[in-house]
Amino acid sequence: MRRRLIGLACAAVAGSLFLAGCGVGIADLPLGRTADGPDYAVTLQLATADGLLPGADVLNGQKVIGRVAALATDTVGARVSLSLELATELPDNVEASVELPSALGNPFIRLAEPAQPSSRPLREGDVIVESRTTIGPQIESALATLGTIVSGSGLSQLQTVVGELNTAFAGRSGEVRGLMDTLASLMAGATANRSEFDAAIDLAARVSQQLVDQQRVVDGYLEAMPGAVELLTQQRDSIASLLASTTALASNADVILAASPRGIDGMLADAGTVIGALNSVNGRIASTLDNMNTFLGNFGRSVHGDYLNFDGALDIPGGIDKLITGGSLPGGAVSAPAGTLASLLAGGVPLPAPTPGGVR
Repeated sequence: MRRRLIGLACAAVAGSLFLAGCGVGIADLPLGRTADGPDYAVTLQLATADGLLPGADVLNGQKVIGRVAALATDTVGARVSLSLELATELPDNVEASVELPSALGNPFIRLAEPAQPSSRPLREGDVIVESRTTIGPQIESALATLGTIVSGSGLSQLQTVVGELNTAFAGRSGEVRGLMDTLASLMAGATANRSEFDAAIDLAARVSQQLVDQQRVVDGYLEAMPGAVELLTQQRDSIASLLASTTALASNADVILAASPRGIDGMLADAGTVIGALNSVNGRIASTLDNMNTFLGNFGRSVHGDYLNFDGALDIPGGIDKLITGGSLPGGAVSAPAGTLASLLAGGVPLPAPTPGGVR
């Protein structure tokens, strides 16, 4: 009688499950989906959740502290909802990894504290971002790789590589050893100068960013360059003539400076002397012209038909006389030595002493 009652109870349970809907399965039952006792929910972001099932264990060390409550897609790959025991305290920067208990076991999630845990605890609604998660090796990928090697293609390629290496290294052990030493030294130098490499890469990144920011300016420059080149091409003959004239001017200036014993300083001093002499000549010419005006005024007051006796002398500087008479003076005066500044100002003859009054 007891066995009959047990059988009827089992049949009633089976019938109720059947009537609840044909789509209900064991995987849809809520068994093992939440932590044992009071719990709180957090979200875990994974790049992939292949093989991970709802109800999978969540471990901290060797202790089960929760379950996988649900799986969904996310922008980074997968969004895993975890149900953790309320009594478990973890920092909010906890790190998560997907691991396998054995080659044929189901994946589980392990939560571990980082090297520098945060002071804030993990709370309801927090998200463990994908950057703090890792995914261990998957048995499917390992078996696929092993199948590729066993099928022959991987072994044949490996045999070819080994044969080529034997041919390359035959009789060259010393060179290979030296190459390895050089490579080790190079890597050591690169490691020692890692900060410089980082700075160079950072500088290149900043330059690239500046070029991107100034792309419109660069485009305008590239558009204006053909017109500028065309204009320079049209002015090529003028530019060549200018360069030739500049070269000739530089050559003449070099000859003049080389001929002057004291160089450009002496030339400037001589120019100052010439300007001073011209200023003195201007003053003397003014007084001479004033005297001539007086003389001509006296002639204007004379009566036509009168006899006038005139005895006078006109003091003309030697430079002006040189321009008017060519430098010839009566009396056999001796001229200053040619090539001197005194000769240039005196017109080739010594300047006579000025006569007071100018006109006699």
